[in-house]
Amino acid sequence: MRQRRSIGAALDYVKALSRGTRANCWELAEEAGHEGPHRLQALLRRHKWSWAKLREELPGLAAECLPDDPGDLIGPGIAIDETAHLKKGRSTACVAPQHAGVTGKVENCVSWVFAALVTALGQAWADFDVYMPKSWAEDPRRRRKAGIPEGLAFATKPELAIEQVKRLGAAGLRVFWVAADEVYGRCGEFRDACRALNLAYVVIIPCDYRVTLAKNKVIRADEALADAVFERRSCGNGTKGPRYGDWALIAAAGPREFLLIRRLTGREKNQYTFYLCWAPEDRRATMTYFITIAGRRWPVEITFKTGKDTLGWDTSQARTWDAICRHTALTALAQLRTAAIRAALTGTAAAPATGPDTAAAGQHPARSTDAAFDLQFYRYGAPVPVRGGQPCPPGIPPIELSATEAARIERLARDRKAGLLTTARLAFHLRWSEWRRHHQARARWHHYAARLQALAT
Repeated sequence: MRQRRSIGAALDYVKALSRGTRANCWELAEEAGHEGPHRLQALLRRHKWSWAKLREELPGLAAECLPDDPGDLIGPGIAIDETAHLKKGRSTACVAPQHAGVTGKVENCVSWVFAALVTALGQAWADFDVYMPKSWAEDPRRRRKAGIPEGLAFATKPELAIEQVKRLGAAGLRVFWVAADEVYGRCGEFRDACRALNLAYVVIIPCDYRVTLAKNKVIRADEALADAVFERRSCGNGTKGPRYGDWALIAAAGPREFLLIRRLTGREKNQYTFYLCWAPEDRRATMTYFITIAGRRWPVEITFKTGKDTLGWDTSQARTWDAICRHTALTALAQLRTAAIRAALTGTAAAPATGPDTAAAGQHPARSTDAAFDLQFYRYGAPVPVRGGQPCPPGIPPIELSATEAARIERLARDRKAGLLTTARLAFHLRWSEWRRHHQARARWHHYAARLQALAT
């Protein structure tokens, strides 16, 4: 963007995206304080700017906005998945009856492939593509009406993901692994692209996928269960406890390639999940390494939840190709802005002064009577129990800020700066925010204690 009016409208658009505002130009313009929707409509339709160039900037911005833990076992990586934008009618570019993961059935929708940068401390969209069904690719009249470029050819979802991985690699994004579901896992070209970029991968494959094991023995993935030796491991912490499962690792015929199997007891359906894994020479190809990557695929779903529930990405009424892509690029920018705000709110506070007893119990420092205390944030997340039945500390600190809560607090701060909210009222809202997160910390502790207690019996 070179014109000030386009830059100003884009900034207003990004800041107006919020949980309580539908992402159509009328409501966004009202939220931004415009007298009408025309500036934002022109931003999506007539202004001359390239959403593809903005997409090229997302990896660098993501690397700056998302903090990482230097002691993380696997480092930052890419999680790839698709989601759907449900629509009515047939006019929106690339809309068609197709499977929508959000409902689990065939819906009239636009499908997208997203690549999310995932670190130990956060996640956000770093690349995206619209999936164009063949019914659109083979209909020139419909394509012209929706503004789809003539040179754009049909590409499968795995092919779109391959291009995304290549773009992220060319952008110099610091990543070490890729995680994806079976749409991409069963595509050999996708796995080859990851290998070419020296990226470890853990990808889901169907149970009937043919796997070549040692001595060139070719079997279905589920036939490996007969010789699998399982051990109980957690692939990470969830909202209600550690995500334990039974895991087995079997060597495949390819160098440093393995078949990883997860078994979840207590399920009547889909008890087993099968993964193909590979690690380059400079990484330890261990079960722990692959299980940890498998557990990092889920954060891409969190980016979808943030995009839809917090920023209203799926409530847009844009229809043309450029408009829907511009809206998505701006939403990705808003998601990174939210991640940066969250990091700023929690990353600049000093560590609390704690003695040995307080640090062991994970207690929150005593509340000050100074009103300024209500405008500060506790930097560290609440602890979780290490064994079943462990009592919850009476002074447990609040859980870490979510993207939604960070966006809400930023909105309150803007109202305070504009004179629409007093400092006392802002402090009142922040006290309630802290109370909710204290309650969530206690609830999470009891969920973990109950889960660990059940596992021990």
